[in-house]
Amino acid sequence: MKTFSSLFVVIGIAAAQSLGCAGAKVGVSDSTGGNQGGGGISPGGGSSGSSGFFVDTDASFTPPDTRKADLMPDVEPFGYDDAGTPICMAILSLGQPGGTGAGNGNDNTNAFQDYMNKYTQSATGATSTMTMLRKHTTITADFLKGYNVLVLQALEDDINAGSIWTISQSETDALAKWVQDGGSLITMSGYSANSNEVQPLNQLLGGSNKWSGISYNADDIFGTCPDNMCYCTDSSIPFDGWQSDYADNDQLTHDLKKVGVFHGRSINCSGSDCQVFAKDSSGTKIGVGKVVGKGRVVAWADEWVTYTSQWGVQTSQWDSNVQCTGGDDGSHTDALREPHTAKLTYSIPQFWYNIFSWSQPDLKWCFIINVPPEAGPGQTVIP
Repeated sequence: MKTFSSLFVVIGIAAAQSLGCAGAKVGVSDSTGGNQGGGGISPGGGSSGSSGFFVDTDASFTPPDTRKADLMPDVEPFGYDDAGTPICMAILSLGQPGGTGAGNGNDNTNAFQDYMNKYTQSATGATSTMTMLRKHTTITADFLKGYNVLVLQALEDDINAGSIWTISQSETDALAKWVQDGGSLITMSGYSANSNEVQPLNQLLGGSNKWSGISYNADDIFGTCPDNMCYCTDSSIPFDGWQSDYADNDQLTHDLKKVGVFHGRSINCSGSDCQVFAKDSSGTKIGVGKVVGKGRVVAWADEWVTYTSQWGVQTSQWDSNVQCTGGDDGSHTDALREPHTAKLTYSIPQFWYNIFSWSQPDLKWCFIINVPPEAGPGQTVIP
């Protein structure tokens, strides 16, 4: 199937707690198998004297606090950093991040991590943290308690080797209880051509009791560019099949333009409480959300919404190509050609703001995303 992918994120709400962290940086420690940043989260208790997650108190990016006052109810955040700043989203990304993307596999997912670690700061500090954990670590209640957001990526040791993780029923049960007790889960798929990649995802989403009512198919969708202009978006296919016929669709699709997709896997979602917020032209489910007990699950069919090339924060070779930017080079009669670049037409920061905010509705008051100055025109985030 591909060298491309899809992603779903797991988001969860844990009990509010005040954390006494020792000023360590958020990221992935060597002991957890990652390579992004320093200290990271210490699942199941943190360092001596700490009972939750570490937060980066040294980040330099401090944009103004743009939160609205009416978004601030009397709800405790998930935790606090050393300065007393509320941490709304303690996000754990579990599994291998996307390894393909634009430039024949030379893309990365640094923007996704930067936005959640640097660009979610208020004037006084961070409002979210993201830790990357690449190694298969057994999912237990103790493992999950340090996070209120879980994002499931490629559940395998090596995307290119087909070394799929084996998930036990006890892990599924622990995850189901965590969500039902208030956690939120976000999942994605389509990371490789190996259709078996859906097996661990489906085990965690369902298991023997099919607790979420959500599963992934082993098909290959979005494999062909429809207009031969996908080079302008660094190889992704523009998608804007947002739906409006479910109660929460306006929250999940708020102010969205387009996002990129390429070689994803379609989704099944059963039950009248299934919120289908994205479909393709044939009616195939691309994005779904579901309230499960006190928690929430969001499933997305592809992982291209994590690649840096799609976030509009880096210079692309196509930014100066007149056929991609919407100008007229004399070879086209239509001087008002629509722009096609990811920087000009995609809204990836808004996509993730919507998903995280919907997944953590009680904590929306303290979660922000500030788009950095280098982002393209229109890459604003509207609460």
